[in-house]
Amino acid sequence: MKESGIAISRVVTKPKLFDEAIHVRAPKGTKARIDALRGKVRQGDFVRLLLEEALERREASMNSKRKDAASD
Repeated sequence: MKESGIAISRVVTKPKLFDEAIHVRAPKGTKARIDALRGKVRQGDFVRLLLEEALERREASMNSKRKDAASD
Protein backbone atom coordinates (compact mmCIF):
# COMPACT_ATOMS: atom_id res chain seq x y z
CA MET A 1 0.00 0.00 0.00
CA LYS A 2 1.16 3.48 -0.75
CA GLU A 3 -0.16 6.70 0.55
CA SER A 4 1.08 9.98 -0.93
CA GLY A 5 4.09 8.22 -2.44
CA ILE A 6 5.27 6.96 0.98
CA ALA A 7 5.30 3.23 1.68
CA ILE A 8 3.36 2.17 4.75
CA SER A 9 5.09 -0.65 6.54
CA ARG A 10 3.05 -3.26 8.33
CA VAL A 11 4.73 -4.92 11.28
CA VAL A 12 3.55 -8.33 12.39
CA THR A 13 4.59 -9.05 15.94
CA LYS A 14 4.91 -12.48 17.47
CA PRO A 15 2.37 -13.33 20.16
CA LYS A 16 3.81 -13.27 23.66
CA LEU A 17 4.53 -16.69 25.10
CA PHE A 18 4.87 -15.38 28.63
CA ASP A 19 2.71 -12.56 29.93
CA GLU A 20 3.54 -12.28 33.62
CA ALA A 21 6.73 -10.88 35.10
CA ILE A 22 7.97 -11.89 38.54
CA HIS A 23 10.96 -10.35 40.28
CA VAL A 24 12.66 -12.69 42.74
CA ARG A 25 15.44 -12.17 45.25
CA ALA A 26 17.31 -15.39 45.95
CA PRO A 27 19.94 -16.33 48.51
CA LYS A 28 23.59 -15.68 47.59
CA GLY A 29 24.95 -18.38 45.31
CA THR A 30 21.61 -19.29 43.71
CA LYS A 31 22.51 -17.78 40.34
CA ALA A 32 25.78 -19.73 40.25
CA ARG A 33 23.91 -22.95 41.06
CA ILE A 34 21.43 -22.27 38.24
CA ASP A 35 24.23 -21.47 35.80
CA ALA A 36 26.03 -24.70 36.72
CA LEU A 37 22.92 -26.78 35.98
CA ARG A 38 21.36 -25.06 32.97
CA GLY A 39 24.03 -25.83 30.37
CA LYS A 40 23.21 -24.04 27.10
CA VAL A 41 19.56 -23.40 28.07
CA ARG A 42 18.83 -19.70 28.48
CA GLN A 43 18.64 -18.69 32.12
CA GLY A 44 15.05 -17.41 31.92
CA ASP A 45 13.86 -20.57 30.17
CA PHE A 46 15.59 -22.73 32.77
CA VAL A 47 14.08 -20.83 35.70
CA ARG A 48 10.60 -20.96 34.09
CA LEU A 49 10.96 -24.73 33.71
CA LEU A 50 12.01 -25.12 37.36
CA LEU A 51 9.10 -22.97 38.49
CA GLU A 52 6.55 -24.87 36.41
CA GLU A 53 7.85 -28.26 37.64
CA ALA A 54 7.73 -27.11 41.27
CA LEU A 55 4.20 -25.73 40.88
CA GLU A 56 2.96 -28.94 39.24
CA ARG A 57 4.45 -31.05 42.06
CA ARG A 58 2.92 -28.79 44.71
CA GLU A 59 -0.50 -28.79 42.99
CA ALA A 60 -0.44 -32.57 42.62
CA SER A 61 0.46 -32.93 46.30
CA MET A 62 -2.38 -30.63 47.36
CA ASN A 63 -4.86 -32.44 45.12
CA SER A 64 -3.92 -35.83 46.60
CA LYS A 65 -4.27 -34.42 50.14
CA ARG A 66 -7.75 -33.13 49.28
CA LYS A 67 -8.75 -36.53 47.89
CA ASP A 68 -7.47 -38.25 51.02
CA ALA A 69 -9.37 -35.82 53.26
CA ALA A 70 -12.57 -36.31 51.23
CA SER A 71 -12.37 -40.09 51.55
CA ASP A 72 -12.13 -39.95 55.38
